Formats: sequence, structure tokens, C-alpha cells
Amino acid sequence: MDHGEQPLNAFCVDLEEWFHAFGIRSRYNDPRTWDDAPSCVVGDTETLMRLLDRAGCRGTFLTVGWVARKFPDLVRRLAREGHEVGCHSYWHRLVYMLEPEEFERDLVAALDVLRETSGQPVDTYRAPGFSVKDDTFWCYPILRRHGVTTDVSVVPARRDHGGVSGFPRDPFVMETAAGDLRCFPVSVMTLAGRRIPFSGGGYLRLFPLSVVEAGFRENHRAGRPGMSYIHPREINPRQPRFEKPPLWRPVERLKYLKYYVNIAGAEAKLAHLLRTFRFTTVREVLARQSSWPRFQVEGGGEGRRPYALVPA
Repeated sequence: MDHGEQPLNAFCVDLEEWFHAFGIRSRYNDPRTWDDAPSCVVGDTETLMRLLDRAGCRGTFLTVGWVARKFPDLVRRLAREGHEVGCHSYWHRLVYMLEPEEFERDLVAALDVLRETSGQPVDTYRAPGFSVKDDTFWCYPILRRHGVTTDVSVVPARRDHGGVSGFPRDPFVMETAAGDLRCFPVSVMTLAGRRIPFSGGGYLRLFPLSVVEAGFRENHRAGRPGMSYIHPREINPRQPRFEKPPLWRPVERLKYLKYYVNIAGAEAKLAHLLRTFRFTTVREVLARQSSWPRFQVEGGGEGRRPYALVPA
């Protein structure tokens, strides 16, 4: 399909295993069991690579360090074929469950293996579960101190495991004590007066394509690049499945439903999206960004008090 002069959008893959899920109790909640778990990540990632290749696209593969250590050839192939390799932590733990020292140790371990394996600078980061919230902005100077220059962690709307409702929707520069960090917020759209994620994960699987396309066009009308994301297991209906939680754990049952809804049609829906809009890496999208508002962080501190983001 001829995309003409359509805006560029970022395509991200949160490169993790099928069992790297939050909110569902299983034996694989313990990382000591991961080496014995059935694995799907290589085959599912290869399927995504084929979809991108057919559409003439490249993407940013935000990779869990443990996955890179276990499957280094997959990471090398991604880099060799022109994809951007980013960081998605080492142990896939929610940021707001960590102390700053734990977060830094995990980050360093992930960056070490990803940079060594890919041969790339690995300077783009996404928190597991989009779990940077307004009481965890302490993570930004830590990221910058270790060579991360771009963060794609924040959903500027309420959601599970994270989300910052008042966060800017456009890419911007965050000033930190360790230097400037570019923030590229995850795409949201306005529905019934509320900001709603639409472009990736369970939202992409659940919403009709007409809604997803409307979300991209809303962002484009505002002069804003869009961002789509997917997890490798989301295009694999034959993946191993967690045991369905019992009725007396309704929150987990809802999470289970969200985890598997419309997986059978996800690959075709994603292929359509890649044909309809122009996608590339986070790095390439931001290289074409001409406007960079500047913000700084105020407040926060001990006790996990919320921080405020204010114009610099």
C-alpha cells in the first residue's frame, strides 16, 4: 500500500515470554522456574519479524534481559535485520514495587547483556507493565545516568499497573539531575471525554479496527506521532495457558479474560494496521520530531509521594 506522506508511527514489541504476566498466580511467578517453562518467545518473535518485513517496517524490540541471556541469537538477529533493541528490565518487575537501588541493579544487569549481545547502544527503555507512575519519577535520573536517553514507559491515562493521567501526550524533554531524557508517551485517544489507550496489547485486540484507526488519526491531526505495541505471545493462539482462576478470585479472572481476549484474530488485525499506517523504530520517529517542549520534576521524595511535572 502506498502510504504517501502519512506521519510516521513507532512500532514497539515488548519482548518477553508468555509467562511474564502480571496479576495471574502461577508457578511461573517465581523466576527460578523460568528455565523449566515451555518457551514460545523465539517463534512468536519470528512471526512478528515476518509481519514487519512484509510491510516494509522496522520496529523497536524492548527486550527483557533474561530473554536476551537465554536466547542471544534472537537478539543478534533483530539487530542484524535493522530493528532497534531497547530495554524492558532484566527480571520484568513492576517499577513501583522496587526501591531505587533494586531498580538500578536490575537496569544495569539488563543493559549489560542487551548491549553486549546486540552491539547497539540500547538507549530506549520501557518499564514492565508501563509501571512508571507519578510516585516513581525517581527512576528518570537513574535511567539517564546509565545511558538511557529515551523512555517509552508512561501511558498518559489511567490503567492497570501504571498510567499518569496528567502526563503530556506529545514527546517532550524531561530535565533530570543526570541530564536530559526524551519521553515518548504511549498513544491514547479521547472517548466520551476520557483518555483511553487504544493502540496496543489488549486494547488493540479488544477494540474494532475502526476505533484503532480513529485513534491514530486523532493523534495525527494533532501533529503527534502514534505508537503501537504488542507482546510476542499475543499473536499465538496455541501458546501455553495459565490455569483459569477460580470464581472466588474475580480480579484474577478478569485479568485472565483480558490476557486472552481475541488472540485468534490478533495477527490479521496487526497485519492490517501495518498496511494502513507507516511504522518504524522509536529512534527514527523521534529523529524527525521538530518540537521538544521541556519539563522538569518537582516534589516527591521519601514516602513515595507523587511528583509533579512542570514546564521548565
